[in-house]
Amino acid sequence: MRLFDLNIETVLEHWDVEHGLREIIANALDECALSDTKPINILKDERGRWHIRDYGRGIKIEHFTLNENVEKIGVDGVIGKFGVGLKDALATLDRHHVQVSIRSVHGVFTLTKASKHDFDGITTLHISHEPGALATHGTDVILCGVPGESLGSGIKN
Repeated sequence: MRLFDLNIETVLEHWDVEHGLREIIANALDECALSDTKPINILKDERGRWHIRDYGRGIKIEHFTLNENVEKIGVDGVIGKFGVGLKDALATLDRHHVQVSIRSVHGVFTLTKASKHDFDGITTLHISHEPGALATHGTDVILCGVPGESLGSGIKN
């Protein structure tokens, strides 16, 4: 297991769970548009966990950095461009006690809090990365503890 520091202490105090979910869904929609794959799938499983699933190329550890995505510049129909939304979404979901697990062909990613490297007095949000591949394409964001109707009443399980 390796830890990747998201460099986040506290951010976006005014965001609620639905704001974080919106960003996760926007990323899945962008991947669908960029990779020309089948539409995303949002469902609730038998254990009460929500899945936001795309069928693209799969999230990598590099996607958790803040940088301009040259692949998205000038492309019609994409939502995000700078890598900010994913980090904001993860921080928001963590702050609201929603457990997040992200699975792709590039491994399994989960959230954890840890001390910054060489700064033991500062705790930040990290991504724990377990390398290994899933047998399918795309990314499955699994959410446990989503309150009430945060994903909207129009979504059927």
